[in-house]
Amino acid sequence: MQDNKIQRRSFLKMTGAALAGMALPFKSTQAGADIGTNMVSGGKFWINPGTAQEYFRHKVVNTKFVQSDNIIWAKVDGWWQKYQVAGYNSDFFNWFVDDLFKWYEIIFDEGKVPPNGGHHTPAISTYSRRGVGRGDSNFHLNSAFKSTTLAPKAGENMDYYLRVYKQALSGDMSTYSLEWKKNLMRNEDFWDHKLIIATDLYSGQGPYSATPSKGEVDVETTFGFKESHYLLNTMVNPVANMIYLDSFTATAAPVWDFRGIVANTHWKNPDNDEQTLLYQQYRECVMLPHMLQHGQTANHIGVVFHIAEQFDDKDSDVPPGRGVKVFPSFNYLSSHAEYNVKRMIGKV
Repeated sequence: MQDNKIQRRSFLKMTGAALAGMALPFKSTQAGADIGTNMVSGGKFWINPGTAQEYFRHKVVNTKFVQSDNIIWAKVDGWWQKYQVAGYNSDFFNWFVDDLFKWYEIIFDEGKVPPNGGHHTPAISTYSRRGVGRGDSNFHLNSAFKSTTLAPKAGENMDYYLRVYKQALSGDMSTYSLEWKKNLMRNEDFWDHKLIIATDLYSGQGPYSATPSKGEVDVETTFGFKESHYLLNTMVNPVANMIYLDSFTATAAPVWDFRGIVANTHWKNPDNDEQTLLYQQYRECVMLPHMLQHGQTANHIGVVFHIAEQFDDKDSDVPPGRGVKVFPSFNYLSSHAEYNVKRMIGKV
């Protein structure tokens, strides 16, 4: 009898340990690999969930000092930490614009479809922690390709940029043109090097927000999930890695690697404080060009990537390249010597 009790306890312990390490699957109406029709949501950050007034606030990021002091506070790995916002350098800016203009040639001069990737669609990688997810993966990391663009400097530049796009969307094309956009893109001083902006097109797109007549998909009903893995990860752990790969260079193609902090903005956030209004403008700087090109609505989540570090990842026999940090500058030889000294005295 005693042996049976011990065996039973061991079985229960093993079963409990196995369940603790398992990601329990969400309920599906069909077996096998079919997509479930019961909507899955892993986010605990929604306000007024399941209604036409639902939205969220990104509470793990404080952007108050980004413009004044080039500093952003973020709750990364569960701890509030301060990060210096550095931005991208002129080499990246010139590559971005050159790559964009190659796209213009392919689209408007050749009448063809440009290649994937390049300046338009970098990969963004994120991670979070146990307890965050949709129940469809045992892992808490994600990589996704997202359309990005540069951000005008806050103030007069952004107001002008949005005004021209709003005029164009109303039918007044007196200012907007391809040449206007080209001239603006070449003006490096117009753009805020600290930021890259994007949108999360999949999250929060349900029956109350998606407009099928505008070419939008009701993701919640069609695919069965409410949030992208990107959104779930960054709403609790707002650190991200963004990588651009040149599509046109055959040898030692430029690869731009950025690390930093993201801030997400919901289009229905009713707050009217200075930071919320500014980040709604960043969201519009992504969505208005998107609307002009694709005819969809502006009801999509805005993403602002605050660049803390830039690395050069191209395959090269000489620096920079192979993962060398280029901005802010970093002296690997002196830092290695400093590391050895600290190691000798027990500081690392």
